[in-house]
Amino acid sequence: MQVIEFITQSKNGTITIPTEYLDRLGTELKIIILFENKENEPKNANKKRALTSLNIDTKNLRLAKN
Repeated sequence: MQVIEFITQSKNGTITIPTEYLDRLGTELKIIILFENKENEPKNANKKRALTSLNIDTKNLRLAKN
């Protein structure tokens, strides 16, 4: 089994296979569809946050001598 991966849009339940792959395909295909469910994602899911503070407990920290 060979794998080809590409991103495409569906239109009325139909997807288009890029022409550069058509000559490699046979008549029988196994299709696996992966999609992002954006309705359930938090609004700030992709937003990067800057680190503003950091607390480190140094009570039991031991420093090695060189």
